[in-house]
Amino acid sequence: MAKEDIFSKINLKDYNNELENILEQKDFSSDVKNLLLSMLYKIENGYKDYATVKVNVSSKKYFLKKIIEIIQEECKQIHLVKPLTEESKELEENNINYKIDKEEGKITVYPNERMILEALVTLHQKEIELENIYEIFEIGLQEVLTKGNRMNIVEVIRDFNGWSWDITTSQMESKNINLVYQNLLILLGNNFLKMWVTNDVIQEEEEIELPSNEILRSKYNDSFGMTKEEMQEEKKINYIEKMQELLIKKYGEEAQEFFIQWVKTVIAIGSNRNQKQKEKILVKQQEIQEKFALMQVHKKYLEEISKQKKEITNKIKQIDTLLSDEKQLKEEYDERNSKLPNKQKIFSVSHLRIMLEKQRENLLKDIKEYNKQIEPKEFINKKNELEEKLQFFESIGIKEQEKVDEVKQIDVLQNLFLNCFLAKIKKAETKKEISNLLYELRYYEQIPYEQTQANQEKIKNIEKQLIKKACTAKILTTFSEQEELNQAILANLFQSKIVNLENTIYLLKYHKGILKLQIYDDNIEEETKEIPIIKKVELQVKLNKKIKVWE
Repeated sequence: MAKEDIFSKINLKDYNNELENILEQKDFSSDVKNLLLSMLYKIENGYKDYATVKVNVSSKKYFLKKIIEIIQEECKQIHLVKPLTEESKELEENNINYKIDKEEGKITVYPNERMILEALVTLHQKEIELENIYEIFEIGLQEVLTKGNRMNIVEVIRDFNGWSWDITTSQMESKNINLVYQNLLILLGNNFLKMWVTNDVIQEEEEIELPSNEILRSKYNDSFGMTKEEMQEEKKINYIEKMQELLIKKYGEEAQEFFIQWVKTVIAIGSNRNQKQKEKILVKQQEIQEKFALMQVHKKYLEEISKQKKEITNKIKQIDTLLSDEKQLKEEYDERNSKLPNKQKIFSVSHLRIMLEKQRENLLKDIKEYNKQIEPKEFINKKNELEEKLQFFESIGIKEQEKVDEVKQIDVLQNLFLNCFLAKIKKAETKKEISNLLYELRYYEQIPYEQTQANQEKIKNIEKQLIKKACTAKILTTFSEQEELNQAILANLFQSKIVNLENTIYLLKYHKGILKLQIYDDNIEEETKEIPIIKKVELQVKLNKKIKVWE
């Protein structure tokens, strides 16, 4: 192992020199170059602590390499603007710190390392495109994934300075979006989200169990179990379906509830931030309400079905007429092309024939579907389906002139997230898995968000389960066989700002019914906590002696 460590150090790239070499080829001002080098230094300085605290991150090597690649390949120009100047007016009026032109590879930004890093991340992000069935929450999903990803990445220099961890909430775009994104990060892992937001395939870190078959293993990459062939067909990937499958695979059927509530939360967030999305949802709601109301009166429903079938039958007749008469088909071809721009013109009469045959085929499918809908069993199924959709939208509470209560949706989401996290604890077997969960729960509890009383109680129960498992696995020191007291002592880990929890040391003192807990980061005293002792208890450790919390 020692030899491997030495070898890795010898081959470690000097990213600072690499960036300097790239900047020599760039037409950036000296101020821009100095800020980029300073940014890289801050990332290097804080990354070890960032990775320790968060767990779900890329390796430092990958992170630095990717930032340098973005500067080299995607960033053509960086223009610095000073606050309160003529140049900064556009940024100030829109309350933004930077502006991106992806086509030109241009960034306009204030002279600040964190803002430049965020701008580079934004430059690299892709447009989140969904299947048509998910169109109504596409904008909300863009908000959650892109803003969440930015906040997640710039955290390395926003909250870490190389010796401490201090959460700077004033520099977060949205606490709500940050929380929802961190939910996904903890449950799905870093690789899945990287692939979804940026198309980046991480080759260094493995978060999935690969097949035992060597042939299948050779096809897999390290993202989330998709083959290289699937990655090359990226545009065909349905990430929503992949997300749903991955959640259920990891956390069981219970994760389906989390997924449904996650969709509701995304819709709520998008509706509050984008009027266009809100209008789409209101239109969709109205359509469902009208269809459901129609189905309440069976006779009217059958009449509407009959009307739709007649309209489709007429369209099929028109197509049949065109297909059976070459002259009419040619006239139709000329007429359509006369109205279309050059790029959209139909290639030939034969091509129009193929288009019409395909259209006819789809219309016949529609008639078949309508015939199916009037069957008693299918009628009931369709009615129930519409009722479920109505209840889904009503539970979000989207109204024309009112903001959606997105906090209410997020509170429900956190309750379901905690169910999944508990399932994660139950499945954990190795010391590495349990240790990571201690860090993940500590990080989650310190995300800026005020949990409901019910969720706080659930978090306490999760702490209890995790501490019990960690003590049984000999990861944490058992301070008392009395579970309640042991819990009260070790639960302080989850409120600790000590970056490396393995460095935590407790010194216990007892005086007049109060157990004083002095908490140290190695030899540096951090804080003192007091635990009331109502009845006599037995400790497994000595008083007035420093005890390492991590065995």
